[in-house]
Amino acid sequence: MSEKNMGQNGVQAGSGDIMQHIQDMIGDLLKNSVEKMHKSDTGNILGDTTAVGDKSEIPAEMDLADIKNFIDVMQKFIDNVKVMVLQLETGSSEPGSTDDKFIDGYMATADNILEMAAFSMKDSLTGLSNRYGFDNRLILEWNRATRDKTALGLVIFAVDNSDKNKQEEVLKAVSETLEKTIKRSTDFIARWSENEFAVLLPITEEVGVSIVAERIRVEIGKITIPGIEKVDGKTPVSIGVCVEVPEPTEQPANMINKAFDAYKKAKTEATAIVFA
Repeated sequence: MSEKNMGQNGVQAGSGDIMQHIQDMIGDLLKNSVEKMHKSDTGNILGDTTAVGDKSEIPAEMDLADIKNFIDVMQKFIDNVKVMVLQLETGSSEPGSTDDKFIDGYMATADNILEMAAFSMKDSLTGLSNRYGFDNRLILEWNRATRDKTALGLVIFAVDNSDKNKQEEVLKAVSETLEKTIKRSTDFIARWSENEFAVLLPITEEVGVSIVAERIRVEIGKITIPGIEKVDGKTPVSIGVCVEVPEPTEQPANMINKAFDAYKKAKTEATAIVFA
């Protein structure tokens, strides 16, 4: 190997190490922030979810574009906070500044916080909402359904795939299929855990939820990924379904646990769809 090639490989290896270090730092920051927000904002509201998997199972996968976007948002946030601090300390960070400028900085900072919150709710691999985003949406829809006395549907499912090397391909293929399959703007799709997806269906009775679950089964069955074995010519999927008209005394966790138990039963019994 020539010195030139060795140099290029050295740079590439070094760059990879630096990128990994940056990714690890940001991943830790996001994970810690999300866990704190999750515990403070959603944990007590959801109730007991002991039957379901740990929400930290999903790896903090980020590519270069994700890292750049996050750094840009953080930099804007830091710049706006610096301006606000200067204006608070001196009364004016520059000649002619006014209270309006402080308000502008405050509003810009609030926008940055919302951007970071949105970033923390996105699964970078699939582009869908992650578990934290799902939990927040479930609380919103649960409260709405409780107030309006309407049905709320939840579908939890995963492709039956034993090949760990194909997991990333499967997740991407399923997410693309879901975005084409779930039509209503009010429905909500998330990567619910490491392997499972969840679809939340507001104002939907059991018949409507059944139709959506069957549509998911059919469309995912059409997915073809080299190395993933099909059953009867279809990609196998296990689906758990729960439909509730929430009562004020109930907790959203009950619905999650019921749907997850139905999903586990479908997986164990090799049955495509199981209702709680």
